[in-house]
Amino acid sequence: MILGVLLPHTKLYGGVKRFLELGNIFVDKGHRFIAFTPDGKGPDWFDFKGEMATFSEIGNVKLDALWTTTVKFMPLVLDSDAKHKIFYHVRKSDNVKHLMKNPQVEVFACSTNVYEFDKKKFGRTDFKAIGGVTLANYQPKTDYSVENRPFVVMAYGRIVERVKGTHYVVKACEKLYAKGYNIKLLLFDTPVDEGAKRRIENFTCKCPFEFVTNHPFDKNSELFNRADCFVSAENPRYSGWNNTVAEAMSCALPVITSKAGTMDLVDDGVNAIRSARWVFCFAKHIKELYNDAALRERLGVQARKDIQKYDWKNVAENILAYLENN
Repeated sequence: MILGVLLPHTKLYGGVKRFLELGNIFVDKGHRFIAFTPDGKGPDWFDFKGEMATFSEIGNVKLDALWTTTVKFMPLVLDSDAKHKIFYHVRKSDNVKHLMKNPQVEVFACSTNVYEFDKKKFGRTDFKAIGGVTLANYQPKTDYSVENRPFVVMAYGRIVERVKGTHYVVKACEKLYAKGYNIKLLLFDTPVDEGAKRRIENFTCKCPFEFVTNHPFDKNSELFNRADCFVSAENPRYSGWNNTVAEAMSCALPVITSKAGTMDLVDDGVNAIRSARWVFCFAKHIKELYNDAALRERLGVQARKDIQKYDWKNVAENILAYLENN
């Protein structure tokens, strides 16, 4: 089959990485995969095996399927002659009412969070293309001891997007540090523009911290393994699938997270800790992990086991089966 996706760019965004990773698997399985962007430029942070093309080249090839996660690009999908015209729904905040009413549009849900949202709000039963993560890229944590060093709390540092909730994690760590807990905050992000870069450069915190920028994608495992726990405070109203939580679980890190994009991933108290989105709640759960190495190890080991079902290889198989049978 010849498959295509419309992307706004190929910078390091979770929604972009999703399709590049899927595309590599499709190519490995003998299919063509084309990523269309406005400028046709490929990523410089990822070894993409597919083809790059501009939007103007969409009509140059007979596509079996074409999809996008970007609402404003759907007219291009609908104007194409692709057999399957797919909207891959990843953000609950998108205005998709008109798409949900269009019988030409096939809708994929990136998570149960999105699937249930679409079913309740639009009466639409999506195809569950739930996932994912490339598990082979992540090495599991093996040592959960914390001796003669700070307890490292890791969080996604996308501070320019308040919905990510980084400020909740920062405040929780500051609160614990003020009470005498030996806490260090580890943030990471790749700034996507000058404004984001300045925000990171000007970031301050009332506890010890390190802000890692432009960390190589293929070395994410090393970064995650520097932490003792991972905390996600993202807003559930917007998130469809929580990429950073999936990555942390792949590294067998104990995770504390809101409901955002984690309905499929988290079994509260079994493979992670579900937290209400309040600073004092995050602080309480961080303190629990701080004081209990056995709990850290139990949650981390189970997280690694449970995330396997959402490996991109499994997601790709599900998508290919759908395309071949519909």
